Amino acid sequence: MSAGLQIWDANGNIVLDATYRVMRIIGVQSIGNGVGGSVVDDAFVQGGWVSFQPSVMIGEGYLSGGVIVPRFSISGNTLTWSYAAKNNGTYDIYQNGILYYGAF
Repeated sequence: MSAGLQIWDANGNIVLDATYRVMRIIGVQSIGNGVGGSVVDDAFVQGGWVSFQPSVMIGEGYLSGGVIVPRFSISGNTLTWSYAAKNNGTYDIYQNGILYYGAF
């Protein structure tokens, strides 16, 4: 009998095996105010992911102007994010929120 982690569903199908790669969170960071940034971690080389959770949902309380959300990119071991420039300084706002990032 072999040893290891295996999880089955109700029909007897394997849904998780010890050989599978599972997503894990590397870090969490608050971002916003139009300020870009980066995180360097060698775990991104294996395959990285990001999840941005806005502090305010788009459309809530905004009567005019645009909401500028961050853009994310992973290259090698570096995650970067940036915001586009405002079209109208009076009405456009930058979306603030929490950035979760991780690797497979």
